Amino acid sequence: MSAARVATVLVAAWAAAFWLAEGLLQAVADVSLIASAVLVLCGASLPAGARLPVRAALGLAGWQAVSPLVARAVWAPGLPPAALWLHCLDTAALAAAALLGAQVVRWTWPAALLVAGGLLSLALSSVQHLVRWSIPVPGVLRVPVDRVHEAFGGEDRYAAGGFFFHRLRLAHASIAALGPAVAIALRPAGPRVRALAAALGVACVGCIVLAYARAALLTALLLVVLAAVVVTRSARVRTAVGVLVLLLGVAALVSPGWHARLGAATENFVGGERALARGAGWDLVHQHPWLGVGFGNYRTAALARAGATGITDQLSRDAHSIALTVWAETGLPGLALWMLLHAALLRALLQRAREGNTVALGAALSWIGYQTLGIAHYLPFHPSVSLGFALVWGVGLVHRAER
Repeated sequence: MSAARVATVLVAAWAAAFWLAEGLLQAVADVSLIASAVLVLCGASLPAGARLPVRAALGLAGWQAVSPLVARAVWAPGLPPAALWLHCLDTAALAAAALLGAQVVRWTWPAALLVAGGLLSLALSSVQHLVRWSIPVPGVLRVPVDRVHEAFGGEDRYAAGGFFFHRLRLAHASIAALGPAVAIALRPAGPRVRALAAALGVACVGCIVLAYARAALLTALLLVVLAAVVVTRSARVRTAVGVLVLLLGVAALVSPGWHARLGAATENFVGGERALARGAGWDLVHQHPWLGVGFGNYRTAALARAGATGITDQLSRDAHSIALTVWAETGLPGLALWMLLHAALLRALLQRAREGNTVALGAALSWIGYQTLGIAHYLPFHPSVSLGFALVWGVGLVHRAER
């Protein structure tokens, strides 16, 4: 089998798993990393513009892998659980997505599977929202069915979770897919392609609304408005997008569940649980500013300081902020590598977007969504979210979109 076929099969599998299950996504990503290593040994290469982001991703993943050993040598009494330690592979997955994507010639199947997954997720989410889920789910799938039994504002409706059965995983994956969807839908292209992209965009926003994910909804509205301003020059299209965004905002305020969610948003961010989590994160940074507590050691280190910070077991998993959690876990070297990765990634995507590459423009919009969500959420906590964004960014770095 040729390298192009292997790459196409793996990217298509990644796109199919994008909406389905975290374990499946991790399996596909791990196989993709192995396949990428083989392709490199066989002489495969990346476009020049994609090399710095990929190298930065591999550098950050490498530091994440060794930082627990460094922390143990300096101060830590033990090593993190293997399941957390191996999340460094999620960081390296960007390199696999870019290298495999560079070998793909025909994108029909990966694109079709991504769109179909989004539409099916919206259909399943609608069922989960309208009725209390009572169908038994096989235990081997390890999905948290109780997460689709949440209700807000006294409504007799429930927060959907799609195939993940987890509302935040669904909503954050939707942000990853929304960038390319709106970019392609608003850029000049074939009618069928634009219609499918628009359908995916509607599915992404619909999943976010049904998941009652506050930060994701505000981020989605930001991306849609930004895309309308940047991507299209049509005043008619911009007006239509503005009206749709306004109607969606009004509908959210009218809904009792969304009214309750948005009403508590500011208090929660400024002085609630997230403020407590950020305080614990800053405490760890103050204790170990140079090398951090070690990748995967955050929870253990945070609970050890619970007497001083008041952090609870539920909130001890991360600082509810990507940059702060990265600094606390991997110190200044990790923070510097993280900043280099995202600066290089944005620069490369914008360079390709200026050349007329629509997929790169969509990936840049997803990057903005990632950073916006990262103010209130530590997205790498869910591997499915990290791997979803890795696929979008990797493809954006190498996709040969029509100019």
